[in-house]
Amino acid sequence: MEFDVEVVEARLRELSRRLDRVAARKPRSLRQLAADEDLQDILSRNLELAVQACVDVAAHLCGAYGVVPATAGEAFEVLGKRGVVSRPLATRLKRAVGFRNVLAHEYVEVDWKIVMRVIRSDTRDLTAFGKAMLALVERARRKPLL
Repeated sequence: MEFDVEVVEARLRELSRRLDRVAARKPRSLRQLAADEDLQDILSRNLELAVQACVDVAAHLCGAYGVVPATAGEAFEVLGKRGVVSRPLATRLKRAVGFRNVLAHEYVEVDWKIVMRVIRSDTRDLTAFGKAMLALVERARRKPLL
């Protein structure tokens, strides 16, 4: 499969939109988040979709490299090993997939303290991934990646 700049750009726009929605509704405190089910729904859904946008980009890039990751998290490992993103960022993004799974599938009850931590700081990893992928898109526009 070829690297499709338009596909990646569309997913990165989705990532940006979802992160903007999270930032716009960032609760002032854990107490506020714990007491407001509508806010919980808005934030958890947008965080879930932000992580999914990153997964989609990572999977697309793996496909362009001719690699079929066994799991969503493995897609980030592939990108880390290939130097597309740093290995520490790849590891954190792999953990974000687990977080997304909890939000999407409710394997366990959502711990709103963890959600607050993600909102306060861990969205930086999603933003960093988006920036790295935008830089990759710009390079691909000048010269094919593969």
